[in-house]
Amino acid sequence: MSLDSLLILNLAGVPIIQKHWGDDLAIQRATLVVVPAFTRYLASLSSLADAEPVWSGPQETICIHIQRQELIYLAIVSQEVPPLEVLELLEGVVQALSEYIGKLSETTIKENFVTGYHLLSEMVDSGSVVTTDTAVLRGVVPVPSLVNRVIENVSGIGISAEKRLNVSLSSTPWRPQGIRHATNEFFVDMVERIDAIFGSDGSVVSYDVSGDISCKSRLSGMPDLVMVLSRPEIMDDVAFHPCVHRRKWESERKIGFVPPDGQFKLASFHVAMETSPRALPLYVRAVSSRSEQMYTVEIVLEPGQCNGRPVEQVCVKVPLPQQAYNIGVQCKTGTHTVSNARSPQVEWSVKSVRAGDQGLRLVIQYLMRSSNSSNTPPAEQGVLAAFIDFEVTGYSASSIKVDALRLLRESYKLFKGVRYATKAGSYQVRF
Repeated sequence: MSLDSLLILNLAGVPIIQKHWGDDLAIQRATLVVVPAFTRYLASLSSLADAEPVWSGPQETICIHIQRQELIYLAIVSQEVPPLEVLELLEGVVQALSEYIGKLSETTIKENFVTGYHLLSEMVDSGSVVTTDTAVLRGVVPVPSLVNRVIENVSGIGISAEKRLNVSLSSTPWRPQGIRHATNEFFVDMVERIDAIFGSDGSVVSYDVSGDISCKSRLSGMPDLVMVLSRPEIMDDVAFHPCVHRRKWESERKIGFVPPDGQFKLASFHVAMETSPRALPLYVRAVSSRSEQMYTVEIVLEPGQCNGRPVEQVCVKVPLPQQAYNIGVQCKTGTHTVSNARSPQVEWSVKSVRAGDQGLRLVIQYLMRSSNSSNTPPAEQGVLAAFIDFEVTGYSASSIKVDALRLLRESYKLFKGVRYATKAGSYQVRF
């Protein structure tokens, strides 16, 4: 895989950091032609969420991007490359910058420009990916000085440029030799995402469950851990961190690994369709109707089953046609906002939904400006889908849990903790 350029843009398409590996002609093409064309493409969309992750740019270039919060991470290529590898690189850039800088925004990126530029230089060399492993990057890129002081005060270990450990001396490149911590802790976050499509009557048209096992390690020495999971047989398409002993997983269905120091993603997985839960945390029904020039959208939420846990941070987004005006919204529970940034959109927020809750209803009414509305089918002018976001803490949709975490090769006491959460992935109801 060979990249021509890698840029971080704000939502207006202005580059914050840019790194190029081509000749002067390729650099001019990227900055003067491709990026402006890509920005115009984004501006032509009603919502940035509608942007294709892989877009054919001018002069035989391909733009591959992801959006995270208020930043766009863009890779430009002029040769045939696997798009998924580029998307994985961009995700790695986001993760590395997050661990070094914290919350990512245009301001924090500018404040830590040198660190960000240094990270991009180490992750990609001459257009080819070197590494996205933050454990390896910490051996060559110093953490910003403020973070250094915090870590030094808390753990007594400095990570200045003079004290950084040499990763190349370790037989495990993701974990240097000589790591020491005052307390030995290991924390696991298992986050699952449910993708579901509902029909207007509330029936489940399709559903899918996937998840990530993320860890935070503060262990001394060279520990070897074994994680035992419940129901590992239902895990499908499992992708592991390089630290995992794959033979142990294939033979025993146990995850054995020498963890990197700090935060890392141990594994991502998919749950086989035949074992996905049919009892979902939240059910949605929707009705769209038209009376003369008045359009009406009605959405009803019904709590599902999630072991008695409340469904929190519920947000229903209803994109409206660009011609919609005189928008009226009614809801007895929660709050709502009407946005007209690119195209009209109604957001309905409910803090918590518990079993037995009733009357969770949103009604939207609006008129259309289109002069040829009589010649256009109502379904094409009305709302096509609504998108739902939520989170259930302490709940595993697949029932996969950590049964045991064993420490080998070290004799100290291990403090450990596990958290579970289920979130909405692509969760939508179609009219």
